[in-house]
Amino acid sequence: MDPDPSMTRSVQVEPLDHVRPGACLLRPRGPFHARTGIELMAVIDGRRAHALDLLILDLTEPGTFGPVALQIVVQIAMELRRVGVGLRLVGSEPAVGSLLTVAGVRSLFTLHGTVGEALDNLGAR
Repeated sequence: MDPDPSMTRSVQVEPLDHVRPGACLLRPRGPFHARTGIELMAVIDGRRAHALDLLILDLTEPGTFGPVALQIVVQIAMELRRVGVGLRLVGSEPAVGSLLTVAGVRSLFTLHGTVGEALDNLGAR
């Protein structure tokens, strides 16, 4: 039996083409570690082959955002910016926003409290 293409070992993938062509939602699951970063990049590369235009990265699961995740998310943001793909982060201000601010990278991101907020006004990046 083939594995579910909507889930890697540590990343849930939800294409959002029904909302906006080229949009995709990624939800890391469990502790965020190097393998999570590798899986995220593999999913992003695969989605880019199918005209990825906007990535929404949901970091609301408890324990998903720490120093390792910060480094990986910054790398993802830089790569997506380089290739012209929009990025919206979903996470709480205390858990995600404060770490982005302390690290001095807050200006790289638009942070939304919920996936619903990130989906609002999808025409804007």
